[in-house]
Amino acid sequence: MVGETNLDTQSKIVQFMNSYKFRVEPDTVLPCEPRPVEAIPEAVEPSPSVPPAPSLSREEELSIDEPRLMMATMAAASVLNKSVANKSVLNKATLNKNKNKNKNKNKNKNKSTMDGASLGVSQLIPAFELRRLHQQPSRNAFTAARRFTWEMLDIPPPPGPDYTRLEAAVLLSMQRRDRERARRLPDIEAEATISVSEFTRALYIEDIGGFEQTEGLFQAILTACEYVGLLYKSQFNRLRPNQFESLLRPLLPVPVHESYPSNHAFQCFSIVFAFSTILPEHPATDELARIAQNVAENREWAGLHYPSDTQAGRDLARRFAPYLHDAFGPLFQAVHDEWV
Repeated sequence: MVGETNLDTQSKIVQFMNSYKFRVEPDTVLPCEPRPVEAIPEAVEPSPSVPPAPSLSREEELSIDEPRLMMATMAAASVLNKSVANKSVLNKATLNKNKNKNKNKNKNKNKSTMDGASLGVSQLIPAFELRRLHQQPSRNAFTAARRFTWEMLDIPPPPGPDYTRLEAAVLLSMQRRDRERARRLPDIEAEATISVSEFTRALYIEDIGGFEQTEGLFQAILTACEYVGLLYKSQFNRLRPNQFESLLRPLLPVPVHESYPSNHAFQCFSIVFAFSTILPEHPATDELARIAQNVAENREWAGLHYPSDTQAGRDLARRFAPYLHDAFGPLFQAVHDEWV
């Protein structure tokens, strides 16, 4: 008796599913208008052992099938979601398996193209790490007083008007060196927005799989240091060189924020100090420092920064390095594990 009841239920479900078309969307499964009877495939008719269901009017059919419609929609959506989830898990497992295989064989493989979601994550502000900078780790009064010392690091203020006038004269002499300026122009334009590829290329890991943590740390440092650098810029409020010397013609649009310290120098040298902390014995550390210095000097050749701005950015990176390590400690360890 129970078997007959189950067969009867299955038969009605089959009839119902054959009577309605379903529109599958990313988030749900929706029923369409019922198909005409002649459009129902004959290949899926109920089994001969099951008695046919009595014919109903359109109103009776709708009143009876409404709960089944909801149940079938929920069931179809559940199957769809499980299929997508299983596919995602399988893809992730395959990627992890391939990555481990590459590491075990000590072979570098070209990275596959990341999807839009991955690209989006890499561009996000490292909110948790920045929040660690602002957190109060203890109720101790002395610790609380030192809570935001990274906002008041001991870097010298910008030079006075006399020294600034000398620096402006240096920038004017650099501006007259047309050949050198033209040689640096492609790099100046490319470095207007700093990219992690400037540093991954020197480490020979550009477009290579297995170093995602390193690239992620570099990108996070660029973002966090841009935020911190703007705080110091607003404190010192130094005019840009072209605002002090009207004869200067910058090669790039002048940023709206202040000049001192140079954020390009601060960001690049922060990457250098972080990587040298993680892997002090790595032979590319000197090359990273050379790249950081060249990026900072190109901002001077572009007429956007004084030499003292560059020096202040480097000094700020050196003094901020311990706080950066505290905020990004887990990521520092992940990068170390990636190389060792």
